[in-house]
Amino acid sequence: MVFMDPDIRDIDKTKALRSVCESELFSHLDRLCAFLSYIVKEEIEGRGDLIRGKTVAQDVYDRDPAETGDIENVVRVDARRLRQNLEHYYDTVGSSDPVRIFVDTGGYRPRFERVEVALAEEKPRSGRAVGWAALSFILGTGIGIAFAFGPLKDYFGEQEEILPQDQALASLQRQAVIEQSASSLQAMNLADQARNMIFPIFDRPRQLLVVEVFRRSIELGPDYFGGYAGAAQALATLAILTPPGKDKDAILERANTMAADALRLAPSDPWAQSAAAWVKFANNEFDEAMRISSRAVILAPDDAHVLDIHGSIALFSGHFEEAAEVAERAIDSGPSNQRFANRNIYGAANFHLGNYRKSLNSFAKAAEYGDPISAPSFAYQTAALHALGRTKDAARKYAELKNSWPNADLEAMLTSIFSDPAHVEEITDRIRALEAETN
Repeated sequence: MVFMDPDIRDIDKTKALRSVCESELFSHLDRLCAFLSYIVKEEIEGRGDLIRGKTVAQDVYDRDPAETGDIENVVRVDARRLRQNLEHYYDTVGSSDPVRIFVDTGGYRPRFERVEVALAEEKPRSGRAVGWAALSFILGTGIGIAFAFGPLKDYFGEQEEILPQDQALASLQRQAVIEQSASSLQAMNLADQARNMIFPIFDRPRQLLVVEVFRRSIELGPDYFGGYAGAAQALATLAILTPPGKDKDAILERANTMAADALRLAPSDPWAQSAAAWVKFANNEFDEAMRISSRAVILAPDDAHVLDIHGSIALFSGHFEEAAEVAERAIDSGPSNQRFANRNIYGAANFHLGNYRKSLNSFAKAAEYGDPISAPSFAYQTAALHALGRTKDAARKYAELKNSWPNADLEAMLTSIFSDPAHVEEITDRIRALEAETN
């Protein structure tokens, strides 16, 4: 339960800040931590009501007030990123923090709330300790079961509201699962929640977290395919991000095993098919990945998760027109809810197609809607701006990239996932040319 507490001490606010910025999820978000540290310090020192976008731009980003253009735009973008990442932090690894920090929309002044946390100790079946992140998912899922499915036997007989087809299908699936066992439904809900965390794929700590959650889903429901499908996807992503060697081979082997188990349990399910396609892609079987992923799209043409994986496979395999088409279909299906990568895929595909303005517009929309972002998405924007001759804007975007991801090896990241190195060079050559022009 969360409640307002006007008497939260400054030392507790400082501890709350430290917990966030020292967490693994924020370990690579230096600029967001600088942003958060600044506004928390201003609040503690009694200047919270004076925090404005202009003051953040000046004090955190060293922007000159006389600079032309909207110097507060970067503050607005980072504020959205900060809110998104704080929500993710408190939903997972920070779920047991006694004091939470909020930055409400419409301003930048931080708000603090005290949280009562009741955590039940549980002995993992496998003997492996389950992390706080997985435990927070499990607790939330258990509560959801209790409220949503208490009178399940009467649910469909008494309900007068006509549900949309996809919601009705999901309800029927859950009804069938809970008739098997409550733990199976818990596994299903847990896997569905973890599935929403897979993007951005270049965030290694996120993938490690998601693997643990899917592992717990498998422990709860060993006969439910979703835990295996999700684990296969996350492990395949980790394999892509891992340099060649024994570690990469071991991760790929686990991903292949998980994908096989998902297909064994649900051979025609779109998620199982999509996960198998992503594992094929991680194994450098690009044509086979496209074939299986295309089948998943036919099976579930409106599933945004399936469309995102197919768009990613098409993009990184060099099928840019198809990547743009499938991403546009996902965009048109509804508004973003911060889980999907379709706008980023659309922006990247259009960059390679030479549609630089369309590319930039899509990335701007992604930031506006709070979609997943990563160092490569900033690299694409930098390259697109340079291609349009907007050198100053490109240099500014590149500076934002380096401030947010100071240790990112862009070329290595992109080379690890693109099937053709020439497509990586389209981006890196632009960035190298920008560096030569501005140094």
